[in-house]
Amino acid sequence: MARDATLVVETTRLTKIYQNRNIAINDVTLAIEPGHVLGLLGPNGAGKTTLLRLILGLHRPTAGQVKVFGRRMTPNAADLRRRIGYIPTNPQFPRGMTPIAYLDYMARLFGLPRDIRKPRLASLIRAVDLLNASGDPIERFSHGMTARLAVAASLINEPDLLIWDEPTHNLDIEARRSMLELIKTLAAEKTLILSSHNLNDVDEVCNHTAVLHHGQLIFHGSLSELKGRIRKNHYELDLEGDQKTITKAVQIIKTMNEFSKVQLKQRRLELLLAADASNCTALANVFVTLADNKVNLVSIRSVGQQTEQAYLDLVETEESRGFTRLYSANEAA
Repeated sequence: MARDATLVVETTRLTKIYQNRNIAINDVTLAIEPGHVLGLLGPNGAGKTTLLRLILGLHRPTAGQVKVFGRRMTPNAADLRRRIGYIPTNPQFPRGMTPIAYLDYMARLFGLPRDIRKPRLASLIRAVDLLNASGDPIERFSHGMTARLAVAASLINEPDLLIWDEPTHNLDIEARRSMLELIKTLAAEKTLILSSHNLNDVDEVCNHTAVLHHGQLIFHGSLSELKGRIRKNHYELDLEGDQKTITKAVQIIKTMNEFSKVQLKQRRLELLLAADASNCTALANVFVTLADNKVNLVSIRSVGQQTEQAYLDLVETEESRGFTRLYSANEAA
């Protein structure tokens, strides 16, 4: 772990309770180093947006604290927020304003003098491909154009940290691709926190992940570490040989206790391992059975997108533990 002074964001036992009954964030300790592109994952209601607002100082924590750039974040820490670029989910803009007028207004709020803000907003409008619409009313913009304007607004103060809440939400395929390419470019020089429901996006642009579940942090680490937690239990095998011979081999495989599902479709064999089975041992037995029956193995693959599968495994495990705790408590009562 890097020393505290080098951390961009550090939360310590962070807790947020609304109306003394809704625990939105529960005892979250998190450290984000420079250069991290952190994908913040979790089901709806997991506490992702609340965590982002606590980091921004828009909400006061019930307990614990947030440090940004080594200093404590509070609702009054305007100097810290000047170093952050924020995009909320579904960003809203004032009616009757154009992109030029809005970006100029934002630059004035940050105290940028005219000789700096005018070239900067012009450069940003070109960068997000809104030059031809720079004088049009914002309320006529498409979702993609609105998202690009939000990006420009979040960059007007040249921040060191970007916090974007669902930046690809409601975007079409082309606009989403453009947004992801922009994130890759920005990641070369800035630290980013991206909340997202799209696990493919996280897999493409992030190098670290944090997973929230019912307000608790159930995983924080590199993307490769998350993928390493995958329960490799679902496989597809493409087979080659006489159909009768393949069918005979599959009938033998169905008698093996290591598998909860064995299904043959033409020459494609789907295998789902039992919960306590070793994939190495189980697959070795399959390979021996295929070889004994003179069935050739053309290919084998693990089923499921890696990041998505790892995330689902994490949430499923946490749900199971929660049920176990509840059941044990009821038994004790």
